[in-house]
This record gives sequence, C-alpha cells and structure tokens, in this order.
Amino acid sequence: MPKAKEPAATAHDPVEAERLKVLGNELYMKNEYDAAHHTYSEAIKKDPTNAVLYANRAAVLLAQKVYMDAAYDCRKAVELDPKYAKAWGRLGTASHALAAWTECLRAWKMALDCLPKENLTPAQENMKAQFTQGLAKARVARKKIETSAVAVSDLEKMPWVVASELRNRKMASGKPSCVYVVCYAAEELKEAFKYLDFLKAVPGPNPGQTGLSGNPNCIEPLSNSILTDERMFHLKDPDLPDKLRKQCLFENGALKGWIELAGPAMVREEAVKRQKKEGWKTTRPAIAVTIRIWIFQAYFRSQLLGHHDYANEMYARAQEFLEWGRKQWPNASREQRGSIFETSFIRGVKRLRLESMHRSVALRGPESEFNHQDLIDFAQDLIDDVSSDPPAGGELHVGHFIAYWIYPKATALSILGWCFLEKGCSRPKSDPERAPALKTASEYYLAAADAYPEDEERHAQFLRKHLECLTALNKPLRDTLPVCKRIRVSGAEAMEIWGGGPYKDHLKKNMDEVKEFEDKWTGEIKAGRATMDTVAGIKFTEKTLPKTEKDDIPFKVSFIDEEGEGEAGPSSK
Repeated sequence: MPKAKEPAATAHDPVEAERLKVLGNELYMKNEYDAAHHTYSEAIKKDPTNAVLYANRAAVLLAQKVYMDAAYDCRKAVELDPKYAKAWGRLGTASHALAAWTECLRAWKMALDCLPKENLTPAQENMKAQFTQGLAKARVARKKIETSAVAVSDLEKMPWVVASELRNRKMASGKPSCVYVVCYAAEELKEAFKYLDFLKAVPGPNPGQTGLSGNPNCIEPLSNSILTDERMFHLKDPDLPDKLRKQCLFENGALKGWIELAGPAMVREEAVKRQKKEGWKTTRPAIAVTIRIWIFQAYFRSQLLGHHDYANEMYARAQEFLEWGRKQWPNASREQRGSIFETSFIRGVKRLRLESMHRSVALRGPESEFNHQDLIDFAQDLIDDVSSDPPAGGELHVGHFIAYWIYPKATALSILGWCFLEKGCSRPKSDPERAPALKTASEYYLAAADAYPEDEERHAQFLRKHLECLTALNKPLRDTLPVCKRIRVSGAEAMEIWGGGPYKDHLKKNMDEVKEFEDKWTGEIKAGRATMDTVAGIKFTEKTLPKTEKDDIPFKVSFIDEEGEGEAGPSSK
C-alpha cells in the first residue's frame, strides 16, 4: 500500500503538476487509489509547494484508511495554505480515526473558521454541515471509553502468581501447560514495571520547563510481555496510563526514535539514512523503540479506551515496517538489526493484529473496516506462517515456543471457527449452506482447543464453542456428552490457574452450564427417558462487552477541553 513521504528533489514544473493533478483526480473518481496516489506523488515532485496536491493525496489515503499518512499530508497542506478548509476537514477525519482528539477538535474548528461567515455557496454550505457534524462527533467520541483493562485487587490469586507457584509441578508432569507462557509474560512485565519506577520529572533546560529522567529499558520488556500474552497486563494503580505515556516519550527521546513522524515510509527513510551514517549502534535502538512504542500504544489504546481503528493501523504499520526491514537488511545479524526483525516477533505482531481485526468485526459489524473474508484470509496466512517457519535448532524457551508458534496458530483457528459460526448462524435452518458452515466452525474450534494446553482457559472456551456447533447441527448425545466430559476435566485444571483473576466468572459460568447440560442428560438416560441418540441443545455463550465510560473503570482519564483547561474524567474509586 502506498505511503506518504517527502518529495524527492526534481525540476520545478507547475504546469506538469497541474496536468498530473487532473489525471490523479480522474483516477480517484474511478476508485483507482494506488494509481491516483502515485500520480499525486509525481505531481508533488513537480510542485512541492502546492497545498492542493497534498490534500488530494490525503483524500486517497483516507479512502484507503491509511490515517497516519493522510494526517501527515493534511498537515503539510495547511502548513502551505493555513486557510485551506478542505485540508483542515480531512485532517479532522484522519485524526478522528487515530483518536488524536486535541488535533481533531482544532482541525474541525479551523475548517469552519476558514469558511466565509455569510453568502456561502452551496458547496461551502455542504462543507460547513460536514465540518459541524465532524466537530460534534469528535466532542462526543473523545469522552467515549470502551475498556478491557484489568485492575488488580487480590494479587495472590492472579494467574501469573498461581502459575509461578505451579511451575515446578507442571514441569515434573511433562504435560504441555500454559504456565510457561504466563510466567514468561509476567516476568517481562515485572521487569518493565521495575524500570518504570525510575521515571521522574526533573527541571528542564529553561526556567519553568519540566523534563523527564528515567531508565530507557522499560518499553522492550513491556512490549515483549504484551506480544507473549497480553492477558498478563494489568493496572497497578490508576495513574499507570499517564506514567506509561511519559515513559514512551522519555525513551523515544533518549534513544532518538521516530514516533513523531507520520508513518513507516518516513521512518524507513530516516532509518536507512542513520544506518548508513552511524551504523547499527544508534540505529538499532532507535528502530526498536519506535516499533515497540507503536505496538504498545496500539494494544494500550485499544484495550484501555477502545481506539480500535488506531490499533489496527499501528499493528499494520509495525508489521509492514518489520517485513520491509528483513528485505532491506537481509544479511544483518540479529545482534546488528535487533530481535524485532525475527520472524517469531513479527508473528506476535500479526497475532495481535488479527485479534484486533476480529474485535473490530465482532463489536462493529458492518461498520468495521474489515469483513469476515478479511479475517479468514489473515488467519489462514498466520497458520501458513507458523507451518513454514519451524523453530531453529538449539535451546528455545518453552514459553517462547508456545507463545510464538502454538498460540498464533490456535488464535487463527479459533477466529476461523468464529467466522464460519457467524456464517452458519446468519442463515435460516432451511438454507443448504448453514450445516456445512456450522460443521466447518465445529472443526476449527476443536482444532483451536486441541492446540492450547488443557490448563489454558481458552482450551475449555473453544471446546464449549465446539459443543455449541455440534448441538446446532442436531448431533446426538453420543457426540456431545464426551465433549462435556472433556470440558469438565480441562476446566478444573484451568480453574486452578485462571479461577482467581478476571477470567474466573466467564470460565465458571461456562463450566456450570456445561455441567448442568451433562448432568441433566446423563440423568435422563439413566432414567430411560433419553438415549445416546437423543438430540439436545445448549445455548450459545453470550458476547462479552467492554466496559464504557458509564461504568466504574479502573483508571483515571483526563480530557483537555477546547480552551486548553483540564477537565476531570472518570477515575477509579
């Protein structure tokens, strides 16, 4: 997908630029976005001072949902022409998608200010209505919160604490276990929090200024923990979001990263320049901190505030940059270019990206930028990735192997199951496509469950989905009761680890409902009122929705109003 970047030096030719602009407009109207983007980029080379060219390229990028680069082009356009209403409006659209509310609100207000106060043309009236609506939506959206964040209340019962206590016993059993992944991710997070404690405000270089001092080694283990198992992330205190935001700024400055740049294209350009000029010693940490902050912010803002569009773009940009880097520096060793270019690391990013795409489709339905086929294609690609990349020889941390080989494939299988279940359930019982879709869903869910260790809460979760598919297919008790037994046995193992944390209620409810089904029909068979050929159904599990700003959320939120004054938001009680 094309990306925005600064134009290369070329002969100034406004006439040719105008010709290319007209051609670009024609291509845009035909929805030929890649060609339009290329044409506008060529026009910019001929006339880099033309604000309209940047704004038009931004329109292409908005159509392609490449919001970071669209925002960059809009900023360039209004820098060249501060009174350019359309460019301000497009910046409002791009920054809304990125949940950059301060810039978004300012952009919509500037767009309105650029319009005449009276005697507007019909086109200007339409723009005024669009800008007014955009501003109103932004004012509402900036205070909307959808969070899956976890606050810790009883630390002793959290999965990572229990897993640590069980690790030796699990190792002795020789069976696959989730404790290796849980402990691996938890240890990385513990290290990150240790380094975060060094962060403090210090006097700035000028009177009245404040700077930051700290340890620039927090973001690496923090992002490693999230990539390994994001469920281990938790909020130690309500101020943690602000501390982590400042840590990102501190590390980016200390390691000379590029998070302030528009997107991967510009970071690529800067990385190549620095690597040629300074070598890997300074380039490696700069690239690493930039990509790791992208990954962390994608996860954090998605889980904390429900900024799913932002997360989807950041995961995509991180994956794109890393895949480019492997081709750009194919002969560089891991020690030179860094661990972020390892295929296992990229696979971790792809897993998070797939889950983010799935969340978008599940929560937003037709309003999502993705559809079921997008999920199917990406999930299959992730499965193929795992199959084509066996672990290298030598010692490999078992938690790392499970997290970056087993779990990505299991995640992909479960999402394939979800897609086919949605397809089956959306069709009437008389539809000939219903049963094949449900059968495929049941097979994918079973494969996903079998991929996870039996003490992993997802194992029981996806066995339950497999059971639901079987009953929807009117399978008899001879097929469904054995699945109930598997859920009962594995669920008991999972409860030992996951029974004290935020997954407890869902896991227990699942087990109780399956036990009720199993007990009822086992009893009916014993009483002679049913046989193993009897067909019985179990209800589908309810969708778990994130908390909103109306709930008691476990962190503090501060909004900046349009006059720059602080405005208190929800806070932990």
